[in-house]
Parts: sequence; C-alpha cells; structure tokens
Amino acid sequence: MAAYVIAQLEVLDRETYAEFRRGVPGMVETFGGKLLGRGDVDDVIGEETPAGYHRIVILEFPTVEQARAWDTAPQNSPENAELRELRNQSGNTVLTIVSGD
Repeated sequence: MAAYVIAQLEVLDRETYAEFRRGVPGMVETFGGKLLGRGDVDDVIGEETPAGYHRIVILEFPTVEQARAWDTAPQNSPENAELRELRNQSGNTVLTIVSGD
C-alpha cells in the first residue's frame, strides 16, 4: 500500500533551502519514492496553516516502511545527514506519513 509524506515547511533561509532542495530528488528516489508536488500554499480551506508554514511538499513511497526508511536515512548515510542538516538550517519542517487506501 502506498504511503505519502506531507512536509510543511517554514523557510527562513532561502539560499540554504535551495541547496537542500537540489539534493532531495536523488535521496527520495534511493528509497523508491517520487515527488508528487511541491510549492507555496495557494489557499487554505478551513483552519489556518501553522504560522509561517507556507511551503508544502508531497512525496509518494511504495510502502510506509520505505517512507520511514527515507526519514531515518540521515542516521545511515553521511550524504543524507548533510541534507537533513541543510533542511534544519533553512527553517522548520513538520513531516507527516499517511497510508494510502
């Protein structure tokens, strides 16, 4: 069953975020994932998004286990650890893993 990672980002340092963003596709593909979409929030229906979290990224993985492996990858790879550090330096992120039906 497919799994989706939904990332809400508050980008505080656009230059560092751009560097992080360049490395993401390769890391996602390593774990069998693909980028479904990313961009700034166009509209919010209902509740407001958390203050400042105006960028959304949606990834798809074949399974929840592969999505979790992608998320824990920095513990197992120096390259992935560098990407995680760039993400952390660029702002704040909330990641959610959702099982597909």
